[in-house]
Parts: sequence; structure tokens; C-alpha cells
Amino acid sequence: MVTEVMAALQPPPKLSVAQWADRERRLSSEASAEPGRWYTDRAPYLRGIMDAISDPTVSEVVVMSASQVGKTEALLNCIGFHIAHDPAPILVIQPTGTGGMADSFAKDRLAPMLRDTPALKGKVKDPRSRDSNNTTLHKKFPGGHITIVGANSPAALASRPIRICLFDEVDRYPASAGSEGDPIQLARKRAATFWNRKVVMVSTPTNKGASRIEAAYEASDQRRYLVPCHDCGEFEPLKWANVHWQKDQPETATYVCEHCGSAWDDAARQRAIKNGEWRGSEPFAGIAGFSINGLCSPWINLEEAVQEFLAAKRLPETLRVWVNTFLGESWEDAGEQVDDYAIANRRETYSSQVPAGVVVLTAGVDVQDDRLEVEVLGHGRDEESWSIIWRTIYGDPTSRPVWDDLDDLIRQPLEHERLGEMTIRATCIDSGHHTNAVYSFCRPREGRRVWAVKGVGGEGKPL
Repeated sequence: MVTEVMAALQPPPKLSVAQWADRERRLSSEASAEPGRWYTDRAPYLRGIMDAISDPTVSEVVVMSASQVGKTEALLNCIGFHIAHDPAPILVIQPTGTGGMADSFAKDRLAPMLRDTPALKGKVKDPRSRDSNNTTLHKKFPGGHITIVGANSPAALASRPIRICLFDEVDRYPASAGSEGDPIQLARKRAATFWNRKVVMVSTPTNKGASRIEAAYEASDQRRYLVPCHDCGEFEPLKWANVHWQKDQPETATYVCEHCGSAWDDAARQRAIKNGEWRGSEPFAGIAGFSINGLCSPWINLEEAVQEFLAAKRLPETLRVWVNTFLGESWEDAGEQVDDYAIANRRETYSSQVPAGVVVLTAGVDVQDDRLEVEVLGHGRDEESWSIIWRTIYGDPTSRPVWDDLDDLIRQPLEHERLGEMTIRATCIDSGHHTNAVYSFCRPREGRRVWAVKGVGGEGKPL
């Protein structure tokens, strides 16, 4: 009897999420193409992600990836681990709530795992049982609970304290949960009181500059999965640029090592993936970031990948989806790009305030709530122009001092390289903001060509 009591009081063996999954997890037939026992070695890159979730030095895990590489299964393994091995309050945030992706996740992914994994049986009661407080989206288990909500529900995001926050497909979240603000920040606040809190964010990216998961990855240590070449032994991340095939023959596709030129078939590629490892490119500061593309997936071969690419590249809309969901990269619309450095390198140093080519000076004024923005331009032959002065005059546009400073500026004579002093011949002030103040300043100065102006859309409008 004493032995049994002592055994019951022993702490559980120390396991990582990956070790628990290899020991206990079962895949369900309706949720997996390969039902049965879970083997992390089937998708070995997931081990590093799941180990980071278990690592006490990691406060946040970010996974920017292609679709269908197993990231949702890694989230399910995290949930199963905490239900069976390390109980805690868990929150899963899907892009939409009741009737949407939260329901789908609960019914199609979580429920089958709870039913078919022996270590989880009996831990969570069936929501249909009469003595259960559990529902489809809120389930209790000894020592904790799991709640599944939509990112569009501010009330669900701001109720009970949570230790484990799992954010799924964050790039599909709305910009704001109702009128409450960013759903990710709302959910983070619920974990603030736990010293051992864990935040996990996973998603395929969307558009460059607007992708939450890309921004989170860039704030991490930026790990990539590198694999070794079987010929030269050098490690490299799998890149689409290194997939080669003969024109219109996807079946000829091979992966070419960027170091030695060795050509890999699918079997060689999978062997390399099994021996791969995660390496970060930035210093670690508590956030472990992982980026992975479809070339690492064991569920797609090179011929299929090339076929998908050839079909997708015909239209920008389908190519965008392929870049997001196969390469696991954000999409940037093609267009003329401005090189900041190239522009900066074209700066000129004037030998005088006004260069020799200038024949007339004008000023433009933009009115803001707390300042005036003023630019003085010099104009010359063939519509060439020079920026002469840019000045910000801080102050309340409803008070006189800010306008007195503007008057002093536009009266000021400037030194011309050849002609001596030159004055501003005309000044235009945008009257769309603080209109009465602009009119009051301009009316007595129209003889000096100080004009109130207002933009009007359409062609054929008079000046």
C-alpha cells in the first residue's frame, strides 16, 4: 500500500513534446492520411519545433511555413502533452470562432485525437455526457482546461488566465477583435501572470509587409532547416531555385546541391532531410523562430512540386497562393521599386543657397494639427527643379505665432549662385485643414502671390 502511494506521488518522467508524441500519440483515420502510431522521424524537422515548445528557456515559438508540413499536428501534440503530462490552462486561437475554424479544429482535429490516443482517454469527458461541463469549444481535464476561440471574438480572448497560448494561422486573423484591438495582444495579456507561459504562433504567410507571422519570425532567432549533401557533406537549406527539370517534363525534376552540383532524386532528398538540423541566423533572445518550405515535406515529391508550380505560374493570383502555401514565403507584388541608396547617392551639394540653373522660387505649405510643413522649390529650364528648403514650423495653426514664422520664411531673400539675392515669387497653402486660419493668412497677402489652394479630382478643372 505504501509503495503504491509513493508511486502515485512520484513526479511524472521528464519528457519533451516530441518524446511524448512518439510514445503516446495516435493518428486518426479521418484526420490523417497515415493513421496509426505517430513517428516524429516521418517529418524530422518537427522535432526541433516541438522540442522548442518544451524548452524552458524559450518563451515564444514562431513557425512560418508552407501548408501541409505537419505544423497543426505539432500543435495537437502540444495539447496532448499538456493534457496527459503537464496539465495547464490552454487557449487555442483560430481565425474564426463558433461555426467557423474553431469548430472545425475542435471537431475534426482535437476530438479524434482525444478519442484515439490511449493516454488521453478518460482525461476529457464527452461533451454529450450529462454530468459534463464540457462543450465542443471548452474542455476540462484534471489540472487544466482547453478553450478554442476565434480571433474575431474579443470577449473570448479576454476572460480567464491562460498558461499555454496557441495561435493558429495568424495571418488570417482580423486586424482587430471587434473594437478591442489586436487579437494576439489581447490573448497574450491572459498569460502574463504565468512565469512558465508559452506562446506558439504558426501560419503560412500572406503579403509582404502585412504578414503577422513574417514580422514575428523576423523578431526571432530565425532558424532554417539545413540538410547535408550525400556527396560533399555541406549543409544547405532546400531552395526552389535549386530544383531543375527539362522543359515541360516535371518527371525529370531533381534537386541540385548548391555546393558541388550533385543531383538528388526524391530518395536522396528524403535521406538528407532525415539528417537535417535547425540553425539560427540571429542571436537567441527567448523567441525561437522556424521557417520551412514544402521541399522538406515527406508527403510531396519533386515531380508533383514542379507540376504545381507550372500550373500556378500562369496567373499572378495562383502564383501568389503557391508562393505562400508551398514556399512558405510572403508575396510581394511586382512593380517598380525605389532604391533608397541610389536616390541618396544622387544628392548634390549646392555652392550657394540657390543653384545657378534656378530662375524662379516657389513655396508649398501643408497644414497639420500641430505644425506647418514648408518646402521651397527652385525651377529651371525643361521642368528641372531643385529642393531648396524643407522646414517644419511647429505650433498651433489656430494661433498667430506659427503664421508669423511662415511669413518671415517666405519673405526671406535667398542667395543665388549667379544672380545675387532671389525671393520666393509664389506660395501655395493647402486649405483643406484649418481652412479659416489659412484664408485669414492668405487674404491680405494675395498681392504677394500667397494663395490658398485645394485639391479637386478630375480633369479639366480650372486652376
